[in-house]
Amino acid sequence: MFDEEQIIQEIKKSPRPVSASELARRFHVRGPQRREFRKLLEQIARSNRIARLPGKRFTMPSTEKSVVLGRLQITSRGFGFVRPDWGPKQEPIFKGDLFIPQRHMRDALDGDTVKAAFDRVENEGPVGRIESVVERAQPTVVGWYQTRGKKGGVVTPRNSKMDRKINVAPPKKDFGIKDFDWVMVKITEYTRAPDALVGEVVERLGDEEDKGIDVLLVIRDLGIIEEFSPSTLQDAEDLEFDWENDLKDRTDFKNHLTITIDPKTAKDYDDALSIEKLGGGGWKLFVHIADVAHFLQQGTGLDDEALERATSVYPVDRVVPMLPERISNYLCSLVPHEDRLTMSAEIDISPSGEILGSRFHNSVIHSDQRFAYEQVQAIFDGQQPLRSKFEEYLPMLEDLRACAQALRTRRFDRGALDLDIPELNVIFDETGAATDLQFYPRFEAHKLVEECMLIANEAVAQHMEKNRIPILYRIHEVADEDRLEKVAGLLRYFGIKLSSGDGGISQFDIQRALEQVQKLEAGHILPRLILRAMKRAEYDPENLGHFGLASECYCHFTSPIRRYPDVIVHRQLKAHIRNNPLPYDSEDNDLDNLGEHTSRLERRAQQAEWEATEIKSLEFMKRYEGQEFEAWVASVTSFGFFVEIAQHPVEGLIHRTQLKGDRYEMDDLGVMMVGKKTGHSYKLGDKVKVQIMRVDPMARKLELELLEQPELMGRLARKQRKMRSSPQSNRRKGGKRRK
Repeated sequence: MFDEEQIIQEIKKSPRPVSASELARRFHVRGPQRREFRKLLEQIARSNRIARLPGKRFTMPSTEKSVVLGRLQITSRGFGFVRPDWGPKQEPIFKGDLFIPQRHMRDALDGDTVKAAFDRVENEGPVGRIESVVERAQPTVVGWYQTRGKKGGVVTPRNSKMDRKINVAPPKKDFGIKDFDWVMVKITEYTRAPDALVGEVVERLGDEEDKGIDVLLVIRDLGIIEEFSPSTLQDAEDLEFDWENDLKDRTDFKNHLTITIDPKTAKDYDDALSIEKLGGGGWKLFVHIADVAHFLQQGTGLDDEALERATSVYPVDRVVPMLPERISNYLCSLVPHEDRLTMSAEIDISPSGEILGSRFHNSVIHSDQRFAYEQVQAIFDGQQPLRSKFEEYLPMLEDLRACAQALRTRRFDRGALDLDIPELNVIFDETGAATDLQFYPRFEAHKLVEECMLIANEAVAQHMEKNRIPILYRIHEVADEDRLEKVAGLLRYFGIKLSSGDGGISQFDIQRALEQVQKLEAGHILPRLILRAMKRAEYDPENLGHFGLASECYCHFTSPIRRYPDVIVHRQLKAHIRNNPLPYDSEDNDLDNLGEHTSRLERRAQQAEWEATEIKSLEFMKRYEGQEFEAWVASVTSFGFFVEIAQHPVEGLIHRTQLKGDRYEMDDLGVMMVGKKTGHSYKLGDKVKVQIMRVDPMARKLELELLEQPELMGRLARKQRKMRSSPQSNRRKGGKRRK
């Protein structure tokens, strides 16, 4: 038996939260005993003697009923919010997030896991203070350097949420750092706000004029490293094909007509397609995926770095890959006219898009042709030169087209949501300067490939669940009813009914609302509000279904070159096919922590991509300083409203202090800003006219002035009336008439 007190004491002496797997190692728990050990940890947590955090990490609970654990999020204005992780036996003492005034932050920084005390309720919201920091979010900070005499210098963080300077010792001379250079600082002492932090300069990143410095600062500030370690690059270079052994126990699909369909600029091709017609109708679809797991051996240094990265990142003007090019662009790229190792899903599909059966293979393929999305779309659109050039592939493409249409129809019939929100594409010239903003085109060819990948992911997930093989599922939990009800109230203002009234809001209700809002003049604005009400998709070893896809069982299998959860699924499936021991056991290898880790780094990658796109979009908009544009009211907050430029999809804030002639406040629904005296309003979807006053891409700021406000229009009208009624004006009018 395990000693509960020893476990509690081990957690108590740990300076930070400790995972279940780490505790098991400390107590030398192995094999079947781990299941019992985990049950005991959960039992102790339920008794509130220890506190369980996300990712099955444990720490000591709060000793006071008014103290909660949670992650701190600081706003650009200095105050913050803590979202509590209520313990199993901890009765929630307030609703929502805990507001933390700036003066009560202590030494906590944005993203830290903290203990916070609830003090009182103000303005219908809970207010508290930070008691202590449980876990630091990030040990390094990006900022610009300024010399402060012989003792060193001071670094001003790039992140506006960190409203504190960092005092640093003189940097190493070989860094070549001068004033106003951008640097990376390691924090060595966390002081209480508002005092300066203490740190050490560990790297010079560049100066304001360096090409690409803006995006580099984004990714480095989030802890994303572009370069692979020398040992990782060498390990990748040492990998080779060993055809004599590589082809053992593999299904040979080299004689199947096989194609890839990718963007024109793609350098790696990780999926390929084949298809056959079934005798009784329907299709036999083959989805071939690059066998990354064959080269990325578990437990190697190469694998460790891939896991540390967890995902490839695409910050607008560059790629930060999960794997070195040797693997992604050569060994595992399904280039045409070359044999390549794959994992293949063979799926029988009915004419109505239903899975009739599936089989899975360690395989080898020989891709016959590489297509770009634009080429396939041109073929579908009937462009004769391309149809003649690729005549032998036309029957295959038409079969894939028909199969994909059947799959898509069935998916929406069961309640899947059409979340195909246009994605912004920044166009660059040869120097790397932003020259245009466009939305990525969405062709039928894109949807064809998407449907094939979705059904392969679903088929693999169903097979693994049926055979009780532990994997990371791709889950998307049911949307929060409270948040959906709030959106429902907002939509009712626009005449759109979200709830069907039969108990809860279903996927069908949401999809119907999405279709209705598209018909409105500002139909691209409201779908975002619906999407924000839904939960994020994540990775988890427990199958909780996928709400957005209306799928009871779903995983990620189709992109192991750029997503580590897919690698995990591949390893499990490969072992299962060959009747080998499973690399991951739900108890021994802590899939919970892997799910939490990969989900967190996915969110980090999305944040980097969003920030980089915003910076480059604003770089493009800088040429329009001083010009006037029409804009849509895109969202409403307590401090003003954001507008989206109609001609170019970038957003800027109109602060309520800019609104003249009245005191404006947000209404209860969050639909509009309303004047207290006049009743004049600015509501979602309204068109307004704005002038771009100043654009600062590095600071991600677009300063706008709202034109044609009621107060300004009133002043102009009064001035014109006064001029018309004045004697001088009448004389001018009379003089003109006499002429």
